[in-house]
Amino acid sequence: MTVSIKRWEPENPIFWLRRGRRIANRNLWLSILSLHLNFNIWMMWSMVVVNLPAVGFALSNQQQFLLVSIPPLVGALMRLLYSWIWSWVGGGLWLGISTLLLLLPAVGVAAVVQDISTPFPILLLVSGLCGIGGGASASHLSNTSFFFPKAAKGLAMGLNAGLGNLGVSVAQLAIPVAILLPLFGAAGGMPQIWGVGGAVHPVWLQNAGYLWLPFIVVIALACLLYAHDLPKLRITPHDQLDAMRDPHTWYICLLYMGSYGTFLGFAAAFPLLARNMFPLIDVTPYAFIGPMICALSRPLGGWMGDHIGGGIATMLSNGVMALATVGVYLSMPTASSGGSFWLFLAMFQLIFFAAGVGNGSSFQLAPKVFLLQAGQQAKAAGLNVAEAYARGGRRGASAMNVSSVMAAFGGFVIPKSFGSALAAFGSFLPAFGMFFVFYLVSMLVAWWQYSRPGSRMRC
Repeated sequence: MTVSIKRWEPENPIFWLRRGRRIANRNLWLSILSLHLNFNIWMMWSMVVVNLPAVGFALSNQQQFLLVSIPPLVGALMRLLYSWIWSWVGGGLWLGISTLLLLLPAVGVAAVVQDISTPFPILLLVSGLCGIGGGASASHLSNTSFFFPKAAKGLAMGLNAGLGNLGVSVAQLAIPVAILLPLFGAAGGMPQIWGVGGAVHPVWLQNAGYLWLPFIVVIALACLLYAHDLPKLRITPHDQLDAMRDPHTWYICLLYMGSYGTFLGFAAAFPLLARNMFPLIDVTPYAFIGPMICALSRPLGGWMGDHIGGGIATMLSNGVMALATVGVYLSMPTASSGGSFWLFLAMFQLIFFAAGVGNGSSFQLAPKVFLLQAGQQAKAAGLNVAEAYARGGRRGASAMNVSSVMAAFGGFVIPKSFGSALAAFGSFLPAFGMFFVFYLVSMLVAWWQYSRPGSRMRC
């Protein structure tokens, strides 16, 4: 089983160089592998849903957008549990357990897609099971943050989240290929007949679930055998409520929701959105690009947060997302024009890039802001600095958890907004207008609280 550690002092240079860095890096990479797989599972459903009508499932556009919005919603709710349970079970042990839980959605998806008479409520249930993969960020990232000294947290968390988030892109790249091949022979089940227009060919949609089963088992065993449990932190819901009383928790929630919610929501909605706007173009080969760009740019955001300031990097990323949203509007089809798919695609890649930078820069604000706040309070009241930093670290972890939960709701809001806008107005424009305003508000908050000269929490 996992190794339990009794003493952990990452801020002690001698301890860090002799022993700490090696252990921290091992747990970082185990966390990356597990988180990556969780994201594979969390977002695989979006690639399945876009194929369901072609194999005979009778689903309206609004039902399809609802199906892809449920995993982010359930993932956000799962984070309420994941955000504290790891600190009681042990970070390393929870890595293994949470990875094994992914067997439920993988098997569930493989089962339901083989029967086109599956009732819609059962499809919703399987959508919810896929949300299990969404809980992992709340535990994995918080656990990882305690392994590293303050000066290295930004890059470590950026790598963990960025390479973990890359699971979205890998799923969107691997699943379209996997469903075209009889990977598991007769044991994998019969194929379905996929047909759109004059194109007809067999597909094995169940491979979207079966594909991940061996990886789940191997990575879970690796975590259970080689990960470490730090001294139990015992984070409780009371700690979360305590962090929620501080206004900085909510500022950071807003900023992280703007970037992370954008990543989740657009990753889930892009295949359906592009198919509705440009029905003559097969968007499947392009679906993985944006999430990949976002995942790879997240470590850059963490690095920028360490070197130029998280507030400045977050402000810039929101400004770019706002401008790119205008570009998406200019690319949309109108009554007199078919729009520009290539401008649409390019603007979405720019949004994903900026969202990745914002993910890295805004998430690492939480531990830094609360450590800075603790130091200021200790100095003003003459308190013990070490004890103040311990409280600040605990509150920062709780704020990270709250931010992670709230930001995941963005993954539900975005696809649901597209479906609602299409049903109510016959256009996606109102949804994009709402996102544009949100990015401007986030840009203002990042500037006022964390980047303007004279801000007490400039960091």
